Parts: sequence; C-alpha cells; structure tokens
Amino acid sequence: MAKTCDNKSAGVLVWSDGKLLMIERKKYNFGFAVPAGHQDGEDAETAARRELFEEMGINAPKLKKVVAKTLQNPCSYGKYHDWTIFEAGKWSGEPRMEPTEVKRYLWATAGEIQDMVRRLEEFAHSQNIPLEENSLPLIVAATNQIDSWRQNPGLEPPMYFLFKGAGII
Repeated sequence: MAKTCDNKSAGVLVWSDGKLLMIERKKYNFGFAVPAGHQDGEDAETAARRELFEEMGINAPKLKKVVAKTLQNPCSYGKYHDWTIFEAGKWSGEPRMEPTEVKRYLWATAGEIQDMVRRLEEFAHSQNIPLEENSLPLIVAATNQIDSWRQNPGLEPPMYFLFKGAGII
C-alpha cells in the first residue's frame, strides 16, 4: 500500500553553546534543516522526538513548542503541511547521523545560519521566484530539480519561514 501524507510535520531545535544542530538532507527536500519529518499519525511532540532520535540519535525528554504554522510545503505525499517546531530543553546522546536521510550535520553558528539564508535568497532570486510563503511550492520544486542547489544548498525552503516564525532569522 502506498504511503499517504497526514499533512503534518514536526521538528526540533537543539542548541549547544549558542549553536543550532542542523542537518543537510540527503533526499527531498534538499538543503539544511533541523531534524524533522512527517508525524505519521503521531501527535507533534511524539513525532518530533522520534525524528530527532531517528535522524541524529539524540533524546529530548522536554520539548517546548516555539512555532506552529501551515505551509504550502509540497512533498511526495501531500501539498501542504501543518508544521510544529519545538525546542529541546535538555537533551542527551552523541549526534550520529542516520545514513539514508542525513548527508552531514553541523552545529551552526548565527553566521552560518545567515549564510544558509543568503544562499536560499540568492537561489530564489536567480530563479525569479519571490521568497514568499505563497511561492513556497515553486521554490521547493526548483531546489529539488536543480543540481547546483543539491551540490551547495542553503536553508531548506520551509525552514526559512519556520525560522522566521521562531525568531531565529
């Protein structure tokens, strides 16, 4: 049976010494993001914890909701997502990448996050796509089809709007 999207996604902000844990996705949606994924029928908090552990081997017993937003964020299973992003209060574990989903990870400084934002803004501009929420499907399509983005990605497009909502950018 084909997988269907519940149109709900959740992710976790994990901070250490003022740096944010970011992953570069190996698959669709290409770019840098926080550990996140589909809820698959779970509540947002349970899914966020599961995704964090699956993608990076980190446990986070206490999560605080920082942003909830609906985005026209297409994936292979659905056209939009109700996103919930949490912040990990305490967390434990040594980061270890899930090899089929995560290309690499880093603890990103504010400057590195701004560089990821700049790369996304420049890419959208180069494609003549306004970096606006209503243009998200076009931006996502372009970042998933153009090899130059895959080779040197910036911030994953949905994260741009979620980071704005969370006050990170």
